[in-house]
Amino acid sequence: MPLPDIIVPVRNVSAFLSAAVVLTAASALLLAQAPAPGRGPGRGRGGDGGLLAQAGSADKQIVDPEAAERGKKTYIAECITCHGASARGGQNGSDLVRSLVVLHDRYGSTLGPFLKKGHPTQSTPSANFTEAQVLDLSHFIHARVNDTLRTSPNFHVQNILTGDPKAGQAYFNGEGKCNTCHSVTGDLKGYASKYDPVDIQQRFLFPRPGIGRGANTKRVMVTVTAGGAPPVTGVLDRIDDFNVSLREADGTYRSWVRGPSVKVKIDDPYAAHAELLDRYTDKNIHDLTAYLETLK
Repeated sequence: MPLPDIIVPVRNVSAFLSAAVVLTAASALLLAQAPAPGRGPGRGRGGDGGLLAQAGSADKQIVDPEAAERGKKTYIAECITCHGASARGGQNGSDLVRSLVVLHDRYGSTLGPFLKKGHPTQSTPSANFTEAQVLDLSHFIHARVNDTLRTSPNFHVQNILTGDPKAGQAYFNGEGKCNTCHSVTGDLKGYASKYDPVDIQQRFLFPRPGIGRGANTKRVMVTVTAGGAPPVTGVLDRIDDFNVSLREADGTYRSWVRGPSVKVKIDDPYAAHAELLDRYTDKNIHDLTAYLETLK
């Protein structure tokens, strides 16, 4: 369903990072239908363009280890040569961990249709997977995505200061437009004396409250005008296609059923960071981290 009254940029990649503001109606329904571990995803699964094709960032795929193990066999047989052993890509294939097809995928919802468009595999010029194979492959690839998260037992902090500080400075003042909101002699003065490199990178990639290490304290604000009543402003609690809720400054909880007479305006202080998530390259991230680490 469209959200004609909402004024907020939505980016799913902030979903891989668990940073989304908006929970769509499709997301809410999917959570209610979430499969138990070890079972298929149930209604609307696969590449049928149904419910799962509309899944949003709040709908984290629950990896079934047994399905992932089956998917591993398919991956080794048909995908590993191009995409590498850990799905991080190679000379002939893209990095699946950062692929938007994968990040939007839930139980094969986008992976299946993409493969059906004629994507080559190691044994055929065009993928010819069954629905069950696509589902298992989705579990395997999502398991590789999960391996990169800090909560993964396989995650180990590496030296991330591999970028070029001068290139990072150029990005900060140029393409990234970071200097339109931040100043190295103002809010970022002595920044690297307060945070280690990992925290520095986490804070500009995941700035929303409660997300990432050392999250900031700014809040997403929302103003609701219902009918002829005065506007009500507060911290956004939750929004979907049907309802919107907030908490006023004194802690009062307010909620409304959405409709033509209910106008919603969101003030998201992290909107610029969310937009950058779709444009950052690995080099941009490493260069920017290296530059910010020099601000001592």
